[in-house]
Amino acid sequence: MEHPGHRRKQNSLRTEFTYALFIVLAVTCNIVTMIDCYMVYVRNTRMLEKKAETTIEQAVETLVQPIGSSDVAFVRKFADILASDRSLIHIAVYDEQGKALVTHDRDSQKLFKASMKWELERPVRLNGKEIGRIAMTFTNRDVWTLTQQMIFSDLIIMFSALFAVVGTTWLLLNRRILKPLGVMEMAFHQISAGDYSRRVSLSRNNELSGIAEEFNTMVAQVALRDSQIRESETNYRNLVEGTTDIIFRTTLDGSLIYMNQNFEKKTGFHVSDFLGKPFFDLLASGYTRASFELLKQGGLAERTNLHEIQLVKNDGTLIFMELNITLQEGVDEAPMGTMGIARDITWRKRTQEDLKKYEQMVAASSDCMWLTNESLTIQAVNEAYLTANGRERAELIGRPVVDVMGVDFYEANVKPHLEGCLKGKTVRHRDWVRFANRGLKFIDSTFYPSFDAENKVSGVLVNERDLTNQKTLETRLQQSQKMESIGTLAGGIAHDFNNILGAIIGYAEMIEMFDVEEDERVAVRIGHILKGAYRARELVEQILTFSRHGEQEKSVIRLSPLLKESLNFLRASIPSTIAIKEEIDCPNDVVLANATQVHQVLMNLCTNASYAMSKEGGTLSVCLDDIHVEIAEARQLSGILPGPHVRLTVTDTGPGMDPEVIGRIFDPFFTTKKTGDGTGMGLAVVHGVVKNFNGTVTVQSAPGEGTVFSVLIPAAEEGRSEEEEETRAVVSRGNGKILFVDDEEELVNFSSEILRQLGYDVVAETSSLRAHRLFMEAPEAFDLVITDQTMPEMTGYDLAREMLVLRPDLPVVLCTGFSSSTLEEEALRSGIRCFMKKPIGARQLADLVSRIMNRVQARPCDWT
Repeated sequence: MEHPGHRRKQNSLRTEFTYALFIVLAVTCNIVTMIDCYMVYVRNTRMLEKKAETTIEQAVETLVQPIGSSDVAFVRKFADILASDRSLIHIAVYDEQGKALVTHDRDSQKLFKASMKWELERPVRLNGKEIGRIAMTFTNRDVWTLTQQMIFSDLIIMFSALFAVVGTTWLLLNRRILKPLGVMEMAFHQISAGDYSRRVSLSRNNELSGIAEEFNTMVAQVALRDSQIRESETNYRNLVEGTTDIIFRTTLDGSLIYMNQNFEKKTGFHVSDFLGKPFFDLLASGYTRASFELLKQGGLAERTNLHEIQLVKNDGTLIFMELNITLQEGVDEAPMGTMGIARDITWRKRTQEDLKKYEQMVAASSDCMWLTNESLTIQAVNEAYLTANGRERAELIGRPVVDVMGVDFYEANVKPHLEGCLKGKTVRHRDWVRFANRGLKFIDSTFYPSFDAENKVSGVLVNERDLTNQKTLETRLQQSQKMESIGTLAGGIAHDFNNILGAIIGYAEMIEMFDVEEDERVAVRIGHILKGAYRARELVEQILTFSRHGEQEKSVIRLSPLLKESLNFLRASIPSTIAIKEEIDCPNDVVLANATQVHQVLMNLCTNASYAMSKEGGTLSVCLDDIHVEIAEARQLSGILPGPHVRLTVTDTGPGMDPEVIGRIFDPFFTTKKTGDGTGMGLAVVHGVVKNFNGTVTVQSAPGEGTVFSVLIPAAEEGRSEEEEETRAVVSRGNGKILFVDDEEELVNFSSEILRQLGYDVVAETSSLRAHRLFMEAPEAFDLVITDQTMPEMTGYDLAREMLVLRPDLPVVLCTGFSSSTLEEEALRSGIRCFMKKPIGARQLADLVSRIMNRVQARPCDWT
C-alpha cells in the first residue's frame, strides 16, 4: 500500500513540474510578445516622427511670408488644414513678440498621456531674422492601436504551438522519469530519517537504476561515517564547551552558525537569539561588515590574526576580548566560513589602561624622574630627565646609578638618600647641586621606596624638582626688600644729614660771600670746605637716587671726575692683594648719561673683576679715552652709530673665561659665583644701562689671559652745568617779609641770617604748628613762605595747603631731601610755587628768593 505522504510528495513534484512548464510557457510568450510589440511600435513610431518632422518643416517654409506680412487669415486657414491630421492634436503660431496668432487644440488633447505625445517647436526666420515660431504636438495613439492588433494575432499562433510541445513533453517525462523518481523518493525519505537498512530497487534497467545502485553503496558508507562523526562530534563538543573562551563559527559573510555556551555566561544573552545574525551585532557600536572583512584578512594571509574587540553585556557594560579568527576550508580547500576564539582580557586591558595613565602622568611631568631596582640599576627614566641631562634612554637603562652619575656626584648627592630609602623610608632633600651638564641648580629631591607584591622594597623612585627659578625669585625678592629697606633708611638719614650739610654749606657760602673780602688764604680754605660739602651732598643724592625705583634722568656730565670719585669710594671694598691702576685723564669725556647709573656700571665691573682675582690677587686697570667709531666697526658692534665715543675699559688679570661662559654673562641670573656670593644681575644691569645710554659693552677673555670689558658711550657737546651758573650768579639784595619754617634749628639760624643780610625781614619758626598759628593771625603780613617738608606735628605740604586756602596768590617754596614723585605732582596742583632740594646753599637760597620776590618766574627745580 502506498504511503499517503509519499503520494503527496509525488503529486507535489508533478505539480511543480507542471507549474514550471506553464511558467516557461508564460515567460516565453511574454518575451516574444514584448519583442514583437517593441519592434512594431518602434517601426511605426519612427514613421510618425519622420512624418511630424516633415510636417513642421513644411509648415515653417509655407508660413514665412504670411507671418512676415502678418497675414493672420492665411495662417489660420493653413492651421485648419494641418489639424485634419489625426496624429496632430495641437498647433500654435506666434509672432516675433511671442503673441499667439493662431492656436488650434484638439478637444481630446488633455486625455492623452505624456508618454503618448511629443512636442516640436521651430523658429520662423526671414532674411536671417526670427519673425515667429511654430509649436506642434503629435500623438502615437494610432501607432499603439495598430501594434495591439498585430500582437493579438501573433499570440494565437504562439500559444497553439507551445501547447502542443508542452503536452508531448509532459507525457514522456511522467512515464520515464517521474514515476521512478517517486519510488526513489520514498526510499530516500526513510534513509534520511536514519533507517540506513533501506535500499532502492527499480524494475527498469536504465540510468536511474544505475543511480539507485550507486546510492545504495553510498548509504552503506554514510552509515559507517555517521557513526564515526557522532563519536568525533561528542569529543569536539566536550572540548569546546569545556573551555573558558568564547568559540564561534560564521559563514563567509559573517552570519553566526554556532557559538558555545560561554557566550551566555559572559554576556547574559542567549545564543539562540543571535544564530543566523551578523557576527558584528554582538560587538559594541562602531563595528560594521567592513570591520568583519578586516578581521578576516589575517586568515587569508595565513598569519596570527589577533584583534581587540568589545562585547556588550545585557546590563550595557563592555567586555574587552582578544579575538583570533581563522578561515575554515571545505573539502575542495575553498573558504567556507570562519572560526573565532575570543578570550576575556578585561582585567588585563584595565590594568594596561591604568599603567598607561600613570605613564602619561610621568611623561607629562616637568620633574626629572628615574627608577632603580634594589641593586641600584636604573630601570626607567622619564622624558624630562632625558631632556634636562641631554641623554638617550638606551644609554641609561640597565646601567648602575654610580656609572651614570659619576662617583663624586653619586657619593655626595645620591648614595646616602638611596640607602635610607631602601630601608623603606621616604627621603627628601633640598640643596644647591652642581651637575656636570646642567650647571648649578637648586633641586628638591624626593626618594620614594618601591614595593613588590610581597610588600618588600624592590627599588627606589626618585623625583627631582628644579626650584632654581623659584629660589632665584626668592633671592630677588629678598634683594628687593633689602633695597626698599635701604631706601627707607636712606630717606631718614638724608633728612638729618642734609640739615647738617645745609648748615655747613650755608655758613661756608656766607663767609665766602660776605666775610672773605681780599683774604685769599681764607677763600682757598673756604673753597676746600665747600668742595667737600658739595661732594657730600652729591654722594647723599646718589644714595637716594640708587635706592629709588623708576626712570633715571640723563644729563650732560663729565666722566673723569665721576670715575675718580667712584674709584676712591671703591678702594676700601677691594682686597689689598689687588692693585688699582687708573688712566682716566681724558679731555673729551662729556656724555649724555646719568651719574648714578655710570657709578653703578663702574662698581659692577670692578666688583666682578676683583672677585675673579680674589684668590691669586692681580691688577685692576680702569682706563678712559675717546675714540671715533667707523661705519664698519659700528656694524660689527651693533647697537651704536658711527661717530665720536668715550670708551671706558676695565681690565683684570684673573683666570679668564671660557667661550661658553662669555656667551651667557649678560643673561639675567647667570653667575659663576658660589651660592650666596652673587645674584647674577650685575652684568645684566650693566648691559641694560649702557644700552639706555645708546652705547654698547663688549668683552674679550680667554682662559689664563684675564678679561677686558669695554663700554662705549656716544660723546656729547660740552656745556655749563646749572651749578656753575648758579655759583657765578650775582647775588642781589631785596626786601619783603619771609616766613621760614624748619624743625632744624641750625638751618633756621643760617637761613634767617643770610636772608637778613640780603635785606629781607625774616620770621623763623622751628614748629609747624606755631608757624600755622602765626600765619592765620595775619595772612597778609607775609610775602613768601619757605617750609621744610619733613617735620613733626604737621608736614610742610599740609602747612602750605592750609596757607594757600587763605592766600592762593602766596608764593610757597617746599624744601625736602627725600620724597616721592607723587608728592611733587600733588604739591604743584595745590599751588606750591617751587621745590628746593636739601641741603640748601646760601647762593642757591639767595638766588631763588631774589627771583621770587622780584616776580621772576622760577626755573623748574630738579626732582630726582
